Amino acid sequence: MTLLGKIFSALIFVLSMSFLLLAIMVTATHKNWRDAAINPSTGLKQMVESKERGIKQLQESLTRAEVALAHERAARRTALAALQTEAAELKSNLQNAVSEVQTLEGLKTALTQEVNTQTQELTRLTTENSDLRTQIRKEREDRDQLFYTAARVSDELNATKGVVSEMQERNTQLIAQNTRYKEVITAADINPEDPIDNAPPKRNGVVLLVSQPSRLVQVSIGYDEGLREGHFLEVTRGGKYLGRLRVRKTEPNQSVAEILPELQSGIMKEGDRVDTSIK
Repeated sequence: MTLLGKIFSALIFVLSMSFLLLAIMVTATHKNWRDAAINPSTGLKQMVESKERGIKQLQESLTRAEVALAHERAARRTALAALQTEAAELKSNLQNAVSEVQTLEGLKTALTQEVNTQTQELTRLTTENSDLRTQIRKEREDRDQLFYTAARVSDELNATKGVVSEMQERNTQLIAQNTRYKEVITAADINPEDPIDNAPPKRNGVVLLVSQPSRLVQVSIGYDEGLREGHFLEVTRGGKYLGRLRVRKTEPNQSVAEILPELQSGIMKEGDRVDTSIK
């Protein structure tokens, strides 16, 4: 026998022993499945029947649930139909309400514009009315003032007419008296220009010529202006007092006067101012 034959023989022997042990183990663990199936306490038949009863109960529950679900679906469909109908009605009402709101908005806009226009017109009329009231009040005040002025002017006119009448009458009397006075003065050969109290009238002139040696001064005031012999004259220059003169001789448009040394305070020159009185 060769080596290969010995190896195969040994392998066959090992495999034979292995199968023997496997058969012993299977025989030791063998179970009578029929007895186990028909055992009342632990049998598979009892378990199958129990499961079948459970499945039947579950099928009955499923049937009842399906019926209830069908009823619920029907109720839901009915409720949904009612809700859809109500929703359609609400949608229609909403559209109507929106349309009505839009109409009201348009009406509101038109009314607002109308109110604004009327408010502006009212404001204008109120302002115009106020202006008219002010104008009427002013016109009344002006009318009252004119009436008062007219009444006052009428009274003054009447008073003036009375005064004019009196003045005209008095003027007639004065003309008659003046005519009589002129006749008397002419008859008595009296010059009306002569001063009654020998005081010179208030006149002024200038120095025409100065003679220092003779202390005589020629002035531009004469007899025609009421200057008479013996009258006194005051001499000034730029507001400064220079002295006093006594008239010695008068002519129609000039006079000759002497310087009073006791009242002289400056040298007199041609062009100095001469006054009959400096009060």
